[in-house]
Amino acid sequence: MDNTQHRHKILLIDDEEMGAELVAQMVADDGDLDFNSVCDPRSALAAAHELRPTILLVDLRMPVIDGFEVIRLLRQDGPDPDVPIIMLSSEDDPVLKVKGFEIGANDYLVKWPNRRELIARIRYHSHAFLARRDRDAAFADLKLSQQQLLQKSQELETSQAALFQAQKMEALGNLTGGIAHDFNNVLQIINGSLSLLKMYCAGNERAAQKIDVALAGIARGSQLSSQLLAFARRQPLQPETVVVKKLVDDVSILLQHGLGETIRLEVGPMDDLWNVTADPGKLENVLLNLVINAKDAMPNGGAVKISAHNIAPRQFRNDPNPFVVISVTDTGAGIPAEIRERVFEPFFTTKPKGKGTGLGLSMAYGFVKQSHGHITIDSMVGAGTTVSIYLRATLDTAAHAVVREAPPKTDTKELVLVVEDEDGVRSSTIELLEALGFRTLSAADGEAALALVESNDDIDIVFTDVVMPGPVRSIDFVLRAQALRPGLSVLFTSGYVQSDVLEEWSGKSDINFLAKPYNIDDLAAKLKYLLAVQPTLPH
Repeated sequence: MDNTQHRHKILLIDDEEMGAELVAQMVADDGDLDFNSVCDPRSALAAAHELRPTILLVDLRMPVIDGFEVIRLLRQDGPDPDVPIIMLSSEDDPVLKVKGFEIGANDYLVKWPNRRELIARIRYHSHAFLARRDRDAAFADLKLSQQQLLQKSQELETSQAALFQAQKMEALGNLTGGIAHDFNNVLQIINGSLSLLKMYCAGNERAAQKIDVALAGIARGSQLSSQLLAFARRQPLQPETVVVKKLVDDVSILLQHGLGETIRLEVGPMDDLWNVTADPGKLENVLLNLVINAKDAMPNGGAVKISAHNIAPRQFRNDPNPFVVISVTDTGAGIPAEIRERVFEPFFTTKPKGKGTGLGLSMAYGFVKQSHGHITIDSMVGAGTTVSIYLRATLDTAAHAVVREAPPKTDTKELVLVVEDEDGVRSSTIELLEALGFRTLSAADGEAALALVESNDDIDIVFTDVVMPGPVRSIDFVLRAQALRPGLSVLFTSGYVQSDVLEEWSGKSDINFLAKPYNIDDLAAKLKYLLAVQPTLPH
């Protein structure tokens, strides 16, 4: 600590100059004592504020203002109400002492005391005052440190809670993505076999009906798997430039007659909105789910409002990207705070049994995150809920959709290379292709597939799973295969898609993708489209 804080600053208030000279001589030889004096008691308060003494000596017998009044002023309006005050008087009068102590004096000396006694009392009282001041400052610093520590602890707890929530959602995403991947492969084997059975049982109406029931079950399982993949951010997206106002208008038309008479649908003004980059079909599905969730939250009726506005860079969580925010607001019962963090978890629902799957919000969460956006939920019990999705804005203009029509059936024997690591899926796919009239080659990994491309120059289409074991990934295999055979068409398929894989492939070529489980008609349409747009390959 700075030594200047431990010097004893004496301020004498005495109308007699002789007293000031005497005290000055007494303390002159002591280097830690600084002496000042005031002869006019009316200047005592101003001098105390200016000099900040650590000890005050006040003569009691002064004209105009006596020492008692000076003490009262110093205790009431002085720079520090705890500065010790020693009364000075030529009388050793107990009545004066009591009166002085009652108004705040600390000690009493009869003029003039022995030098050693005066300095001892000055040091004693000044030391005590400085010690108390240092103690109070230390306590204040400690209290501030404790408050700062508490604040940092609370910030850490908040950050840890956010990290835990993010890790939990990521873990749930990985788990659901893996389950959906395996589930889709199983569905594909069943779907392929049922499709073949339906072809073999042509003319048997009863068998065909049973197969159609089973295929409908496959479709329901596929929809469930698709919702899980959406949450896991593993669904294949086809992002393009989207005009938000047009998409919201289209959704509103779909909802006009589907919300019931007790629900009022409102659409806010959407002028001057930027365009966004997103998969329009998936975005439309997300908005439909959000509005339906809002409707279900208002069993006695209410209003649902869809609104949108632009967000400039750095205005949301300091994100450097511009966004368009699309919000769905209801006037329902609201969501209690204790379950608000769980609403994005798959299968979590507050609806009665049989009234919902608990996948609507989780699907929205996964879609928005996979689209490099954000999603927030604001809710108050009794005041309704607002779900907002933030999608990255773009300056690009929306292109007109190109309708892809499958060409008429041909009887040519095109050769399709099937690359699939799952034995059951691979054999089922080969059977489907051969039933459609295609010739086939097959490989279980990228290395074997590349060897087939090198040794067979008559391959027309590569039909490959996205997720492939072994040292040669499917992406690398395709790039090398197209380097060997420029213009070679590729059709990807998968039970789920790792977003980084599709991002790596995007920009290098058009992605043609067929999600598992697929039926024989979808497969035929995709392959025939590719053959129609494919340049003539040398054989």
